[in-house]
Amino acid sequence: MPHLARWVALLVVALAFSACQKKSETPATSSTPGSKPGAANALTVAVVPPAERSPAFTAVTKHLELGGTLYGYVDVDGDLLHVVGSLQTILNEAAKAQPQLRPYLQQDLGAIVKLLGLTNVKALGASSVPDGTGYFRNRLFVYTGAERHGLMAAVGGKPGPLKHVHLAPADAAFFGESEMDLGVVYRTIREVVAKVAGEPAGNELESTLKKAGEAAAISIIDLIYGLKGRSAIVLHADTEKTLRLPGRDGLVLPMISVLVAIDGVGPVVERAIMRTGQFRQSEAGSLKLYEFAQPLPIEGLAPALAIDGGTLYFTTSVAFLRQCRAQATGLAQTAEFKQALAQVGTENNGVTYVSPRLLEAARSVLQHNPSLPPEQAGMMNFAFSQFGAIERPLVASRINLDDGILVRSHLNRSMKQDLATIAIYNPVTLGVIAAMAIPSFQKVQGSSQEKAVLNNLRQLAAAADQYYLENGVRTVTYEQLVGSRLYIKSLTPVAGENYRTIRFELGKPISVRLRDGRLVNYAP
Repeated sequence: MPHLARWVALLVVALAFSACQKKSETPATSSTPGSKPGAANALTVAVVPPAERSPAFTAVTKHLELGGTLYGYVDVDGDLLHVVGSLQTILNEAAKAQPQLRPYLQQDLGAIVKLLGLTNVKALGASSVPDGTGYFRNRLFVYTGAERHGLMAAVGGKPGPLKHVHLAPADAAFFGESEMDLGVVYRTIREVVAKVAGEPAGNELESTLKKAGEAAAISIIDLIYGLKGRSAIVLHADTEKTLRLPGRDGLVLPMISVLVAIDGVGPVVERAIMRTGQFRQSEAGSLKLYEFAQPLPIEGLAPALAIDGGTLYFTTSVAFLRQCRAQATGLAQTAEFKQALAQVGTENNGVTYVSPRLLEAARSVLQHNPSLPPEQAGMMNFAFSQFGAIERPLVASRINLDDGILVRSHLNRSMKQDLATIAIYNPVTLGVIAAMAIPSFQKVQGSSQEKAVLNNLRQLAAAADQYYLENGVRTVTYEQLVGSRLYIKSLTPVAGENYRTIRFELGKPISVRLRDGRLVNYAP
């Protein structure tokens, strides 16, 4: 797989080690917020001539910040087709050895990755700049050019202002909003299925979804095509109030209130709700409320569904839904949210906002559960440590541009830390490690199994000798040796061996065959 190795190596070297710091051909001033124009900010370095330059270099560079702790660029145009081409050759050879698998192995992988839209990605770029406060401005740009299809076309349309942020209370611990076109994802998957298994298989996929929808009293196809707008989630945590999960040793958690809003699917879900008969219906203006007829066994949680036009709401309580919809001021009006959003852009296709209150609520779990087993407490502390110190909100946004997808974030860590992790734990590295480790593991495992089986045979041989001596015979069966009131109370197979097949005879060795064909012998 030389092309795959080359692709990953280029990405790792270019991004993780920031070795490719490109600058403008002409003097340029820094565009970093707060910087002052002048000679100190002017920088001129040479880049390769246009004839030798990667076609996407300029397009990617204009979306990044140069000169920070990380700048990386990698051209991947055509590399994926080289990778699948090499894989295609391997599969074709495998098909010759396995004729029955030929229809599945001899697929046009290049056509499949094109259908998925993965070949739209032509270049990647990343940058990270410390802002002097312990936080970093991070950017990741996926260059696709003007045309996008398949999965790359499912990430929404033009960027715009947040639609559901008005639902978030001022002290919300988490807010996330994202635009996605699930119908595009479904059509892409259906095309791939039809390409691999034929058009009838594509039709069968849709038929299966329709039948599943009938069983669930909801049109899954309509639900898929309805998920074309924006979805949002609001989370509020009250560390002073708690709720206990069911069970004798139920975990005590801070009181969590959640509201989910999903555009476009309200009417589809409403029809299904009406058919179930498991909800109490009420109305408040244009809002239709559907509360569960049977309460949950958790005090403080009374989840409900609500529909307003095309929007579906799920909430942990009707009171929280009403609070979110009725508030005159909320998260969007707070100074900390405005400052955070200013770092990543107010026009976007998705935002994730994490307040320090979220980590505070998570850490309070340990305070509310002082008798938590050390193993669980240790795992929680490790997970919390990965966030580091969060004194200000963390925020990230996704922006669909004409020539690609830009992800901007303002975090308490540089992107190079994550890229270093990718460099270590990328699929190729893991594959190489596995290729080296699995045979060694199998060898150690096999040796350990043989020792355990040999020990079982030794016990059987000793029991058989005792039986010969006590009964004056030369043969015995397994059933006469092993049992709750016999010489050996029980014997556990370790590698699929069947000890009942052993022929026991005085003075002769005994043996048993393992599931994988190995024969283990024991001679008294």
